[in-house]
Amino acid sequence: MKHQVAETETPTTDLGDLRAFCRVVDLGSITGAAKALGETKGGVSRRITRLESALGVVLLRRSPRLVQATEDGASYRASVGRVLELLDDANTRARRALTAPSGHLRVTAPVDVGLTLMAPIMAGFVERHPEITVETILTEKLLDFDGHQIDVAVRAGGTLQDSTLVAHRLLDIRGQLYASPSYLKAHGAPKRPDDLAEHRLLLVQTGRGSASLTLHRGAEEHRLRHRAQGSLSGSDFAFTRELALGGSGVALLPDIVARGAVESGALVPVLKEWVGFSGTLFVVHLASRLLTPKVRVFRDYLIEALSGGGKKAARSARAR
Repeated sequence: MKHQVAETETPTTDLGDLRAFCRVVDLGSITGAAKALGETKGGVSRRITRLESALGVVLLRRSPRLVQATEDGASYRASVGRVLELLDDANTRARRALTAPSGHLRVTAPVDVGLTLMAPIMAGFVERHPEITVETILTEKLLDFDGHQIDVAVRAGGTLQDSTLVAHRLLDIRGQLYASPSYLKAHGAPKRPDDLAEHRLLLVQTGRGSASLTLHRGAEEHRLRHRAQGSLSGSDFAFTRELALGGSGVALLPDIVARGAVESGALVPVLKEWVGFSGTLFVVHLASRLLTPKVRVFRDYLIEALSGGGKKAARSARAR
């Protein structure tokens, strides 16, 4: 339920006027309040007059020897005092949050990246920052930061359409062909791109019918096209990797998705010199001069963990 403040019940009042009023009531003296606040007696007196005018209520009885709160003034002092205490407490918590990372962090990433790259390093992050809770939304959609209350996004590609976002490079990605040793033993290893016509290709496809595969070796390009019917395909690389691990065919996978399986021997690179695609992985957040500590430490942790081509993340993945 959205809480609203009734503007007609909240006159435009300087917080300094409220603090000055409370100090005058507490000390019973405008002169004493002015000294405590570091202001002139005339300045404090004008604050009280301005506050009474805004409220339409007499708050103080003034005499040459004594300043006392009226009945309305005493009641107002009690209420305003509680509000100012709550405000001071909120300000203290806000300032503390700027120095000590804490709170709930919402992160979004593609399914493949989340499962194979981010999941292994999350434990290390929450261990280092126990005051931060992390919620990860894995989706191929580009979620809106404001609409979906996203704090950090991990995305492939370096072009940002939104000028309110800032991207930091994490690592470069190469898409290459991989197959399981059992598949290669049964079907043989292709020696050149044309040999792939005799193999079952496992490609991520977004539409029905056929998917295309283009391989590059330096300036050389070799384009293949195969019918999806009769082969296995999926909508993300994590699933395609599982198909390859099960011996279903030759899969085109990002190196970050295949790395753990390659290092364990479960997958073998095929046609190593040929690349299917290349790109860059970025961590993205809102551009802000006052970046919240929880976003800053998470961004820095990802950059640290994935530096050097994701070697630290790969070591964590191998331990799974």
